[in-house]
Amino acid sequence: MTAINETLFTLLQDYFCLESVKAKTTIIEEGKHSKKFYFLKNGLLRAWTLHEGKEITFQFLFETQFFCSIDSFWYDKCSHYSVETIEDVQLLFIDKQTLLRLMQNDKYLLGVFNEYLIQRLLSYQKLLIARIKENPEKRYLQLLKTNPEIIQRVPQHYIASYLGITSVSLSRIRNRR
Repeated sequence: MTAINETLFTLLQDYFCLESVKAKTTIIEEGKHSKKFYFLKNGLLRAWTLHEGKEITFQFLFETQFFCSIDSFWYDKCSHYSVETIEDVQLLFIDKQTLLRLMQNDKYLLGVFNEYLIQRLLSYQKLLIARIKENPEKRYLQLLKTNPEIIQRVPQHYIASYLGITSVSLSRIRNRR
């Protein structure tokens, strides 16, 4: 867990509710509202969106990560993407009103939350730049470096979708190694 995630978790841990969810369950559904800020205690999730009738995976979420649908949670709009469980998971969550109240009353928490958001923004920025500058093989190798267990935990077609290639192309990349 990153230091900022650990600090944020410590500040929020007394306010979380626990939810156990089976594999292949949608947590956040594209086109619907989501009013929860989550912490993935254990398990694995994927975030995806529909494009021209195909599911496009754009993120994997591993243990000790926070997540929410930003547009839905903060701006009361329908989510632009879905988040589903790949494995059975345990989630901790806090509702928007509780989180807002806590941040209004605790400026330290607000500062930590802002630092968390800045780190997430930087992470997404790096992903976007990698998608533009690097070929799928390089992105695959980086994914293996940061999350080596991904091969055992994530079906190949989700990894291929994440890399923007077909499963056949991913097999070729894997065979070259």
